[in-house]
Amino acid sequence: MKRVVLSILAVVLLCAPAISAQELTGREILDQLNFSTILSGSGSAQITMITENAKGAQRSYSLQVYVRMDESEGDAQFLEYLAPADVRGTKFLSLRPKDGENQMWLYLPALGRERRIAAHMTGDSFMGTDFTYDEIGGNFGYEDDYAAERLPDKVEQGLDCYVLELTAAGPGALYPKVRMWVWKEEMVPVKMEFYASGDTLAKTLTLSRFQNVSGELIPHYVVMANNIQGTRTILELAQVSQEEVDPEIFTVRNLRR
Repeated sequence: MKRVVLSILAVVLLCAPAISAQELTGREILDQLNFSTILSGSGSAQITMITENAKGAQRSYSLQVYVRMDESEGDAQFLEYLAPADVRGTKFLSLRPKDGENQMWLYLPALGRERRIAAHMTGDSFMGTDFTYDEIGGNFGYEDDYAAERLPDKVEQGLDCYVLELTAAGPGALYPKVRMWVWKEEMVPVKMEFYASGDTLAKTLTLSRFQNVSGELIPHYVVMANNIQGTRTILELAQVSQEEVDPEIFTVRNLRR
């Protein structure tokens, strides 16, 4: 009898994590995500960005990006084009304070000044890419603007994933519906589908080549595909650093330098 009891106990203990995971709701999974921006944590990275048109023709850009994530002050991102020559010096600043409205500016060297990105423009294409200003600025937080429903689990990129269907439930929702594949082991998304009205698949984001950088899991290969237009934007991260970034970088003054 003692052996039977011990056997039953062992089965219960072995099954407990699976049962717990099975009971997670869509909201609980969304709240546990270790992801709010492509470049997690605070630091910097060099990025190769490739834009691809519907005919497959590509153009390559070199960028430098700096990120600050601060629980007390809020998040910030500064991006600068390094090449090619016709866009060199173009800069983008995104501020997401803990309290208050998000703010974005774009500096164009040809104009010699920065311009504020109005709230109604944050869903527009950023510099001809398949990312919106909101997305390139790191706004991948969906907790406040979407209701989450858990769908049947699936395998994506060879990884066991939770699947969430997010339905717009707040004024900040850019898409009526978002579907998300979340890597169970690391609680980060590896694929996202963005739907337009009429349940039309508008864009697909895939994240891969995850690497651990100073304790942060960061995707080093990111693709945003526009399913309607047939275009793609590819981001390849290199020289990722988690070293502290000078706060002066995340200022409007720095745009003009």
